[in-house]
Amino acid sequence: MALSREELAARYGTALFGYAQDVKMLDSIHDELKELKQAIEENPKIVSVLSDPVLRMNEKEKILTSIESGLSEQVQNFLNLVLEYNRFSVICDVIDYFNTLYDQEKAIASGIATTAVKMDDDQLKRLGESLAKKYNLNTVRLENQVDPKIIGGVILNVKDIVIDGSVKNRLKKIRTQLIEEN
Repeated sequence: MALSREELAARYGTALFGYAQDVKMLDSIHDELKELKQAIEENPKIVSVLSDPVLRMNEKEKILTSIESGLSEQVQNFLNLVLEYNRFSVICDVIDYFNTLYDQEKAIASGIATTAVKMDDDQLKRLGESLAKKYNLNTVRLENQVDPKIIGGVILNVKDIVIDGSVKNRLKKIRTQLIEEN
């Protein structure tokens, strides 16, 4: 029975995460994987070439060797293992799974702050710091989405937490109260 992308990502991501912890290189491997994923996103053909069943393994290894320069021996060995087992098509999923485990380990959360007008980086940072303090996290990384329909305020989606502090929501609550009172 073939494994799904999610199962493969979980297996390889968990294995790499455990290995990174064992060799006490969790942060550096995380940083390298972040750069690798960015390079892959900028050049998506890398994955298709290294996943191509027609291309010979020795040709794939040469290509991978040129990509690996500058990466630690540990990450290079992992990428070679992924290539050897013909799993390069899921490398981005593996990196994402590794990052999820990393964020859990380091008490980091990511989320979206929806506002009527664009927030600057300082505002996002301060809002993230306040959320981190409130929910006992080390860091909350926020991405800003603009939605003029909320009129004002902010809607926060972090992990499984939703905080709706939008003007639209407040007006809706006031309207409901007025209807109930009449």
